[in-house]
Amino acid sequence: MRILMVVRPAAGGMKEHVLALAAGLAAGGHEVEVATPAGSDVAAAAAAAGFPVHEVPLVGPLHPLYDPRAIVAIRHVVREGRFDLVHAHGFKAGFVGRLGAMLGGAKAVVVTAHNHVLSRTDTPSSARARYRSVERSLAGLVNRYIAVSDSIRRELVDGYGLPAERVVTVHNGVEPAPFLAPQDRAVARAELGLPAEAPVVGLAARFSTQKGLRHLIDAVPLLCAEMPDLLVVIGGTGPLESELREHAAAVEATGSLRWPGYVEDIARFLSALDVYVSPAETEALGIALIEAGLAEVPTVATNVGGVPEVVLDAETGVLVPPADPAALAGATLALLRDPEHARALATAARERCLREFAPALMVERTLAVYAEALVAAGESERA
Repeated sequence: MRILMVVRPAAGGMKEHVLALAAGLAAGGHEVEVATPAGSDVAAAAAAAGFPVHEVPLVGPLHPLYDPRAIVAIRHVVREGRFDLVHAHGFKAGFVGRLGAMLGGAKAVVVTAHNHVLSRTDTPSSARARYRSVERSLAGLVNRYIAVSDSIRRELVDGYGLPAERVVTVHNGVEPAPFLAPQDRAVARAELGLPAEAPVVGLAARFSTQKGLRHLIDAVPLLCAEMPDLLVVIGGTGPLESELREHAAAVEATGSLRWPGYVEDIARFLSALDVYVSPAETEALGIALIEAGLAEVPTVATNVGGVPEVVLDAETGVLVPPADPAALAGATLALLRDPEHARALATAARERCLREFAPALMVERTLAVYAEALVAAGESERA
């Protein structure tokens, strides 16, 4: 099967998902190519992995000038490449990708929804109405939708009004090898400038509103009141960095916080932590939580979006309400004070992540959706 992946400029989870899926499909004998903007992280990573990359002007939100150009470019790629199926990732790529695929003569179209849109607090009401209208009006051009979590699936069905039988949940798969390899905790801590014996909690994330990092900063004084030598590490970068640092100073948390910047080796970073803490306000699924599970790091996370599909409360981790620094601090301290229980949760988390979030399982389930999409496309043509 010849498959064209269409994806906007993306870093983090979406990029890793596309690359892992493409690699798995290629290993199974399928031909995969990628359409994405020039100079994007996806373009560089896909090319480095050996996939043909087609540069298309796919940028930003809905745009009356740039979107037609992207549609024409994708149409040309599809027509010249004679692709059997176009798989678009995300709302914007799904919008232009399905139109380019139709005009280019692709047999079937699949769209994966990677993030919440309608339920996000930073999505204006006018944008919600626009996204809902566009998706409903063009849903007939998509043969199957994939949701990366049941939470996303509910939004597609209940929020957008898409037919339930055409929306399938396929959880992301994460390659476990880097997280199963032995790590030298002392070296990892030394690289981060952390003491060898102090209790250390934290995470690596993009500094954006939906990650809820402000709530973790608010929890720092509560944590350190109980454990004065505790350190909180917030790895990553993003648009809110200056604001978060200012807030940390305002709540007098700066002395217990460490900001190592962008984390290149996430497996090594995780090995330095005693507890992984995710204070997200919204989360489609939580690839970082899967990584923490594979690394066997005890986890405290907020009960939002697709998180409870990864972290089973009191079984593989601890879930707390969102935007509640006291609950976040309390659950984290409880795990630090009971290392035996924390280890039991972490062991169960690794076992479950190995079983439920394997890349091979993601590829297998995605191929099943492709088969359904091609059958549906054939039935549509005969109707």
